[in-house]
Amino acid sequence: MEQQTIFALDIGTRKIMGVVMQKQGDCLEVLDSEMIEHSTRAMMDGQIHDVDAVARTIRRITDTLAERLQIPLTSAAVAAAGRTLQTSRGTAAAKRGLLQEISADEVLALEIEAVQQARIALLQEQADHDGAMQYFCAGYSVVYYRLEDQSIQNLVGQVGGYMELEVIATFLPRVVVDSLFSALKRSGLELLSMTLEPIAALSVAIPPGLRLLNLALVDIGAGTSDIAIIKGGNINAYAMVPMGGDELTETLAAHYLLDFHHAEEVKRKLVFEETVQVEDILKNKYTVESQIMQDALQPMTNEIALQVASQILNLNQKAPDAVVCIGGGSLTPNLIQTLADYLELPRNRVGIRTAEGFEAIRCQQPDLQGPQGVTPLGIAYHSFLFPPLPFINVTLNQAQLMLWNVGELTVGNALLSSGSSLASIYGRPGLGKTMTINGRVRSFPGTLGTAPLIKVNGEEAALDTLLQNGDKIEFVPGSSGVDARVFVKDLFDLEAGQVTVNGKLLRLKPYLRVNGQEADPDMEIPDRALVDYQQSNSLKHILQEYGVAEHQMQPRTFHFVVDDEPGQLYWMPLQAEIDGRTAHLDDEVPWGGQVNFSLLPTQPTLQEALQHTDALRLPVYVNDQPVIINAQGAGVFLDGQPVPLTHELVEGSIITLDHSASNAILSDIFQVYELKPNLLARLVLKVNGDEAGFTTPIKAGDHIQVYWEE
Repeated sequence: MEQQTIFALDIGTRKIMGVVMQKQGDCLEVLDSEMIEHSTRAMMDGQIHDVDAVARTIRRITDTLAERLQIPLTSAAVAAAGRTLQTSRGTAAAKRGLLQEISADEVLALEIEAVQQARIALLQEQADHDGAMQYFCAGYSVVYYRLEDQSIQNLVGQVGGYMELEVIATFLPRVVVDSLFSALKRSGLELLSMTLEPIAALSVAIPPGLRLLNLALVDIGAGTSDIAIIKGGNINAYAMVPMGGDELTETLAAHYLLDFHHAEEVKRKLVFEETVQVEDILKNKYTVESQIMQDALQPMTNEIALQVASQILNLNQKAPDAVVCIGGGSLTPNLIQTLADYLELPRNRVGIRTAEGFEAIRCQQPDLQGPQGVTPLGIAYHSFLFPPLPFINVTLNQAQLMLWNVGELTVGNALLSSGSSLASIYGRPGLGKTMTINGRVRSFPGTLGTAPLIKVNGEEAALDTLLQNGDKIEFVPGSSGVDARVFVKDLFDLEAGQVTVNGKLLRLKPYLRVNGQEADPDMEIPDRALVDYQQSNSLKHILQEYGVAEHQMQPRTFHFVVDDEPGQLYWMPLQAEIDGRTAHLDDEVPWGGQVNFSLLPTQPTLQEALQHTDALRLPVYVNDQPVIINAQGAGVFLDGQPVPLTHELVEGSIITLDHSASNAILSDIFQVYELKPNLLARLVLKVNGDEAGFTTPIKAGDHIQVYWEE
């Protein structure tokens, strides 16, 4: 096929239209066209459901046109419907030399960079929702060009050091695009270029001179109604309504009990004939007035118009200046008027555009004269207007994969295009476990995943290895790591043994509870488990097994006040020894060891609290030498009441001492003062110079004299 000739295919839900267009000087001429309707419902809502059936129809059209024109048709320009359309915006900027004109290649490279940014933004957004779905760029439109921060319509040929642009890129799920590729391949055609149907239609239906208006283009086909919004000279947004002429056909079929294909024929006659002959599936034949059938279709017509109007208002935030309708579905009776009413526009502001009057295209084919001819003509015209973006073919694990060549393509790009997630290419680490053991959190990681095996043309490669057309990729994803498994016997020693406690032989096993339940050695500990473990030979566990109550092994700190001075007492109501040595509760007892313990009162006495105060010490002078006597040197009052030292201490006790109320007597000095006996002399005892006896009361600071008088 000559370079100045393009074969375009409009693969629609109801029919396939082939157009051969040739450039002749400044004009494009349609050399020939061929249209074949699907014999079955091989397509629905713009999606190919039967690839073989669609491929056979494409082959028939291709062969027919090639034979009539006597030229080979080896590649085709196609457009995808907007089914499950996603749009995303991307920007790109570049600094360059000031003295050279900007070339078309520079602009194209910058546009492709912006499309890549739009694709990354879409993938990031979809990762938060349904990241498993992969998208293919079906086309893009430039929102604006800027040169040196000034808006400009076209960068090519300009001179400047800084240029930037924004694109709105349209993306379709891979399954939609791949089905188009498969149908072309099975029909023996290569892909010349691909765009989106509304983009193709816009190129001829609304030329640049009209784009300063705020317009909406609606391509109403059999399965979908594609929408594009034009504002401020640029294409501003795209959308799709999954409704079209097929919904009207199905309504007629259900209402009159008709075969789908017969209902399609009846629907097309409603505009041109006053009455229509019908034959239902029970072979009943009768005549129905077209107006009656139109009335039966009106509810569905209203629904399609409402959905289209809602999308336009949502995208444009208000009614546009006018709406341009194309596609065979736009001929539906009352649809245009109803759409105008829903948009609250004058009815003359919503109209149908046909191929007649396209100044840049000469077309004589009858099949292309109505609104249904705009999109196929637009596909061919768009392919002439914009250089086709190249595709490369690679093989991934023996499966053919077509990639949009946006520059340097890598193995990673190919894997993403095939539907693989880069997050799953490397084997994920095995899941770890965390558990709380005796109040402390411990983590147990799973094993690491393995790296993938990647080869390109038999040579080891990596994700960033560059690809060329025809490369063969072998890919084996990395294997995931093993999840952590933790068993009781892996963490704890459950060996039993025996010790002697206060002379009694005791056989023991460890205390172990997982989430409050007793566990055996072979039990696997679940994630986030609460584990309580005490070794069987810890002193605390041994005493628990012996029968010592928990509260008798709990130390307490008592706070009190003595003569306005704060004090505190650490109290442990248990004293224990291991093999004769003082022991603590967390000490381990060797198997065969001996434990002896005694229990103290759970409440200490005032004596324990005051043992380091003057209440239990009496400073006096004996023969002018200072001595300290271990005797109650003051009266003890608790909360203002006199009490003995054996009284229990309670938390927050207020203790006062009365040093004038000492209970000590003179004979108490002989605890610390040694008097040598003298049988030949008389013992003299004096307190503060006065004669005294052994039972004379003494108090702090008294001067006591003790000597032998001969």
